[in-house]
Amino acid sequence: MLAEKNRYWTVLSLLGVLAVISLVWAGISEPFPSFGGMRLLPLFVYAALLTLAQVFPVRFGDQTSSLSFSFSFGIELPLFLQFGAVVTAILVSATWILGNVITGKTFTTRRLVGNTIMFVLMTTLAANAYGLLGARIPVDLSYNLLPLTMPLLVFVMVHFAINYLVAMLLTRLHGSGSLWYLGLQWDIASLIGECVIAGLFILLQHLYGAAAFVVISIPFAGLIYIFNLYSNLVLANRQLTIISDLTMKLSTQLREDEVFRELLDGISRLFKMTACYIFIPDAQDVLVPYAVRGASREIEEQMLRMRVERGVDVTGTAYALGKTLVQNRLQELKLEKESVGKAPTQGTSILAVPLHYRDQSLGVLTLTHVEKRAYSHRDLEMVQILANQAAITLWNARRFARTEEQSYVDQLTGVYNYRYFEATIEHACIEADRSGSSLALLVIDLDHFKRINDIYGHLVGNEVLKRVAQIIREGVREGDIVCRYGGEEFTVILPQATIDVALQIAERLRKVIAESPITLASNGKMAVLPIHITASLGAAVYPDMADSALTLLRHADRAMYVGSKQRGRNKVAVYEQ
Repeated sequence: MLAEKNRYWTVLSLLGVLAVISLVWAGISEPFPSFGGMRLLPLFVYAALLTLAQVFPVRFGDQTSSLSFSFSFGIELPLFLQFGAVVTAILVSATWILGNVITGKTFTTRRLVGNTIMFVLMTTLAANAYGLLGARIPVDLSYNLLPLTMPLLVFVMVHFAINYLVAMLLTRLHGSGSLWYLGLQWDIASLIGECVIAGLFILLQHLYGAAAFVVISIPFAGLIYIFNLYSNLVLANRQLTIISDLTMKLSTQLREDEVFRELLDGISRLFKMTACYIFIPDAQDVLVPYAVRGASREIEEQMLRMRVERGVDVTGTAYALGKTLVQNRLQELKLEKESVGKAPTQGTSILAVPLHYRDQSLGVLTLTHVEKRAYSHRDLEMVQILANQAAITLWNARRFARTEEQSYVDQLTGVYNYRYFEATIEHACIEADRSGSSLALLVIDLDHFKRINDIYGHLVGNEVLKRVAQIIREGVREGDIVCRYGGEEFTVILPQATIDVALQIAERLRKVIAESPITLASNGKMAVLPIHITASLGAAVYPDMADSALTLLRHADRAMYVGSKQRGRNKVAVYEQ
């Protein structure tokens, strides 16, 4: 990592030296521009238009798309013809920095240095190629411009090529994995459009001279604003379309994990974000990330370790107050508490939306971005719509999960029922085949249970079943599945268990059941003495002793009946062919 960083800065330093040399050479080759009299006015107009183009790029695609049309090169070309490469390189770099400051984008040293070097190299090397064809600057745009056609074409091509070569080099050295050429076709198309704008700019100055700035600047600024407004409307329409489609998808999901997956996929298409969290409160009302989306798998693993208490930071405060909070720059919100731990992906902009439905707080959806003012009022409204639908879907999914769980749980003992056993044993065998592991099954039958019902009644018998089920649950491993097969019979599915492991668990269960007399309170008519009960257990292993889930059950049941019941009960038996 350190070696890659050093290599990056070494190459960037070499590029910087090349940029300085190219800038100096361009300055020597060009006559020093005059800024006296009315020459400053067009320079200020160019600066204003370049800044405007940086602040209001026309975006295409969805909210997260990098496709944009900034008009900047359409201004840069006539600027170069009138003031030369040195002034153009300085002004383009300065207005890029100013545009980023106005829009609140975050600067890093790497980004600032890299982009400045790229601007200087693009302009000066293209200017040197332009000069090699015999063309000179400054150009009086009122004269014949036809001889400049070929030199300008070379300027444009070299400018474009240097842009992509430097971008490719820095991207690979940075190791970000982004594909620098993904927008190549779009960039070529936008370049053609910007060349048309530059041509109009030059032509109008050729026809009207200095008065062209009045003719051009105001309509040009209005055009940028109108195009930006139009693109925002198109983006809003696309966002609503995505939200509509996502709402339909969410409404069909009945499982929490699927709800969160669809929600994260939709958010990544709708909003700019560095990281996204879906927090769910635990038993202590501490917010725990249930699902996250980050830049890499390693970062997501760190994000999952985040914990946020109620009223702490933007997320915890939004959860406590039950309302959406936006922090578009650091320290913008005055919070009562600040978290001690820091998120692995820090956000200058944070948008936290509670997932709230029917007076129940289900969690919090949090988006973060490293840039300032990343989330607009429209983003807030859009994510609120999405969060409301997600909350409804999540509530329905939880209700469905509770209903489904109840249908799979034996109401008397609290362990799984036969229906769940039947569905799970098949899946467990398939998983054993996939992983190449073994699967053990225990069948447990209580000895002489009918006598307890005959002597003490079915209510006492039911209490005995409850206690035995509890003993079995406490005596197996985490991940083992305890089911009531029917009557006084239980089954235990033991994933990834050999026959030796199965026998150890079975013997432990047999011993604890036999040595744990069950004492019940008086039923009002007679005091129930401690009841001693034993169990007979049978074990079989897949695939060593069975070739399917059905034969595994039959063989374990046969081991219990023939190997234990018929040989005196209170025993553990293994299936024998």
